[in-house]
Amino acid sequence: MSQENILLERIKQLVVSGKYRVRIHTIRHMIAEGFYEANIIETVTGESRIIENYPDDCRCLILGRFHFKKAAISSLHVVCEYSRSDLIDIVTAYIPQKPWWVSSTQRGKM
Repeated sequence: MSQENILLERIKQLVVSGKYRVRIHTIRHMIAEGFYEANIIETVTGESRIIENYPDDCRCLILGRFHFKKAAISSLHVVCEYSRSDLIDIVTAYIPQKPWWVSSTQRGKM
């Protein structure tokens, strides 16, 4: 198993156990973009993957998907800080959009 997969499994376990905090920047995006904490949890604990890792900052960018409605699915980016072994900080979460993102995995050119 790769280091990123091990890290992702650790993050998932902590989030499932309720050992996470949602930071204010995340809440601002939730209000502006119309998603909820439950959508973030669905994204992180579902079929997600780390698309960028910033080990110097103990942060990673997770890509996953969540259901807006039964038939409507959206990609979601979640930045997690993993500096503590007992707690995950959800630093921010947002729906990847142009011009910042060309697709959910490819950054745009600004």
